[in-house]
Amino acid sequence: MALKNPLDYSDAEVRKLLVQTNKEKNSLQSELKDYEWRLDSESQKFSKAEEQRKTFMVQLYGATEANRILNTENRLRSERIQKTKSQKKLLVQQGSEKKISPHKTSPASKLHSSSTTQKSVKMLDPKKGPVKKGALVKQLPKLDEKKK
Repeated sequence: MALKNPLDYSDAEVRKLLVQTNKEKNSLQSELKDYEWRLDSESQKFSKAEEQRKTFMVQLYGATEANRILNTENRLRSERIQKTKSQKKLLVQQGSEKKISPHKTSPASKLHSSSTTQKSVKMLDPKKGPVKKGALVKQLPKLDEKKK
């Protein structure tokens, strides 16, 4: 329908045009409400999915952090076990090299312990060997009281 000059329309044509435009208006308003409803629904779904994503990311970060901590603990535990195994092996090797003969015991060894029991050897570093014992002094030198 080509648009004419509004003054050229008859009363019936104007009413018919008015009814037609009202129908189009109602149809477009209905379509707009439908789009608004769909947009609102989609935005609610999106915000819900975003919250789930954030929750998942927090859980994932917590799980990776816990996994990292467990891996560190396991690594430290295995290193500790390896260290004690190597120390025991070194002690066994040193014990076989320094076996004490029951016929040749020194008087000092009789004072400290019986020859059948072996004392535990303290080790700070397995590469350097056991801790060296210093000389025992039974009596300290007397102080000169005159020098005060």
